[in-house]
Amino acid sequence: MIEEQFEFIKANWRYLAIGLAVMLVCGGGYLWYHNQQNAQQSKLIAAAATSRHETVKASSHVTTAKSEQAYVYVAGAVRHPGLYPIRRQMRWADVVQSAGGLSKDADVSGINLAKIAKDQENLTVPTKGASSAAPPAGSSAAAATTAATSSGGAVNASSAAATIDLNSATTEQLQTISGVGPKRAQDIIDYRNQHGGFKKVDELKDISGIGDKIFADIAPKVMVGP
Repeated sequence: MIEEQFEFIKANWRYLAIGLAVMLVCGGGYLWYHNQQNAQQSKLIAAAATSRHETVKASSHVTTAKSEQAYVYVAGAVRHPGLYPIRRQMRWADVVQSAGGLSKDADVSGINLAKIAKDQENLTVPTKGASSAAPPAGSSAAAATTAATSSGGAVNASSAAATIDLNSATTEQLQTISGVGPKRAQDIIDYRNQHGGFKKVDELKDISGIGDKIFADIAPKVMVGP
């Protein structure tokens, strides 16, 4: 039996050698192809991970930039009063330019336009001839109430109350009105900031908590300026 197998191998060794070589070549080719596929897949996974990391990083940068955006409110003698975004180290002079610049009757002698504007501050540019100017929000200066005098020289208190401008008054000034406390004064200023200022006194009724009775008490004592 062994002799027959030996004779078979001896007679067909060339064919057996060729078959073995083919098997070795095929096996080596398969291993090379498999390794190439694994390497390519690893590169794709690494590229996808890098792309996701860059996307998350960019998104985080945009979100941070938005969250750091600051706003101030400018009113009074400017062409377009309202809420404006500010950049870091931006001065009030630049904010006024963003608001269209000063109006012809502006009086800047009593305000510091070189001051750096800060988030949530409020600046009112007074008009020429005004006896007092509202300071920026956060200022320690007390708000002054102007009293008009009659022809006989007596103080007319009702005229003084009517000089409070809804578009430039501070919370302190608003609280001089009967029926307006700290919360209601802040609600009025919040409404002003959100809507770019008051267009008419009747808008007070759009503020929560101000009904017809309270409006009737407040309306004669306020006005809507530019």
